[in-house]
Amino acid sequence: MSKSTKPFRYRGRWRATLTLPNGTRPTKDFESYDDALLFLAEQRAIASDMNAPELGGPTMATLAQALGHYAQLMTVAKKGARAELNRINHYLKADGSPIFKLVLNGENSWALQAYEPTVPKGFTAHLKRRQAQGNLVTQVIKKLAVLRCSQLNGVRFRELMTAMRASGLSESTIQKEIALIRHMFNVARTEWGWRGFENPTLGLKLGKSEIRFVKLTDAQRQAVFKALQECRSPYIWPMAQIALETTLRVGSLLSMRWSQTDLENRVVVTESKTGPVAIPLSIHAVQVLTDLYERPGRDREDDRVFPMTYNAVQMAWEGVREKAGVPTLQFKDLRHVGATDYAKLGLNAHELKVILGHKSTRMAEVYVNLAAVDLLQKLDQAAPRGPSTRVLGQGTNSGPKVLPFGRVAKRR
Repeated sequence: MSKSTKPFRYRGRWRATLTLPNGTRPTKDFESYDDALLFLAEQRAIASDMNAPELGGPTMATLAQALGHYAQLMTVAKKGARAELNRINHYLKADGSPIFKLVLNGENSWALQAYEPTVPKGFTAHLKRRQAQGNLVTQVIKKLAVLRCSQLNGVRFRELMTAMRASGLSESTIQKEIALIRHMFNVARTEWGWRGFENPTLGLKLGKSEIRFVKLTDAQRQAVFKALQECRSPYIWPMAQIALETTLRVGSLLSMRWSQTDLENRVVVTESKTGPVAIPLSIHAVQVLTDLYERPGRDREDDRVFPMTYNAVQMAWEGVREKAGVPTLQFKDLRHVGATDYAKLGLNAHELKVILGHKSTRMAEVYVNLAAVDLLQKLDQAAPRGPSTRVLGQGTNSGPKVLPFGRVAKRR
């Protein structure tokens, strides 16, 4: 802590001075010896508080408390804050703590706000079904959330990974869950003063993630469009159309502003994971946005193109996909559907890269390849226009013999 010292006489007064761990030497003179002793005790107490580990250290903090602290310090400043916060809220809810949501804090920054979620009328039954599907994962999270961080080890997190796989969650989802917890513990060790604490997730080997692509049949697509048009929310259908046309994510769609939308030059500037980006608009996208802008009764003082919250979008989409009979389809899958549609229309990887807002063509090339595979499947399914094998010519003067697939037999 600090070197042991006592007040001493200096120029007729009692001088109190000590050297703290950070190298500073607070010094002060007093009339009485007791006042000087009190000053030294206060300085030691302040130094002790300054060097105390966050949340009391791993022997005091539960996993839920540590994740909640991490959310306020780190998650709130991330581009993918909403998705990460959703994962953290599972642990906070299991611990009985308030959960967080993102709220605007000024024009371009976000803050966390504790809240109690409300379930819309008619959504309770669906929520119970979803909770039952993830019941195994929920049980494991409840056990982990209340444990002190010093009680956690690799076996407990392996149990979580096993439960997630058993519940049908993808390797990508599992990776993100463990990566969040792993980084939180690393931050605790380097920034929170958790000295001597060993990260319990370091020994875990994660499976390879699979790229999520969704293919809709024509019937499913029409069912989704019909459900979107019948949705009570007046914005979910135009938002879905713009998602297909621009391949924008939900966060980018919600950040669209009329003041940054140029329908005449067919471009909109919106926020992406890498910052502001200019998105070209198709003719259909321009028409959808024009109809939305001219809609009677629209609040002209609200600059948002889609005046909805993230939760409102998710709630509306839950009803849409259930009504359409595609319960696993996520709103973000419209981005994949739109990109695949563009690939089928003939856009190359470089053109798709621009539309998707990616830095490289790696993912765009996957869409192009998927479109090519889809074309081959359609060719294979097409009705044959003639016999698969031509009858071999008879006699010596019947011309070249034609084998299956158009290969010409060598003359003997």
